[in-house]
Amino acid sequence: PKLDPARFNITDDRRFARDLLHATRILVVPGSGFDYPDSNHFRLVMLPQAHELREAMGRMAKFLETYRQA
Repeated sequence: PKLDPARFNITDDRRFARDLLHATRILVVPGSGFDYPDSNHFRLVMLPQAHELREAMGRMAKFLETYRQA
């Protein structure tokens, strides 16, 4: 997925992944971990059951409501 840089001002995707993990216990891989050229992408695994993914995406959405990098 890609996060809107104008909305979230994410300049450090590794920091975003770390902040997300600490706040929500959701682990993603920053796009830079796959040599992606910008800091607005991340990777996630789709292996959990559908209800677990829905719950995790709800937690991520709540996190993103207030998350901004300075």
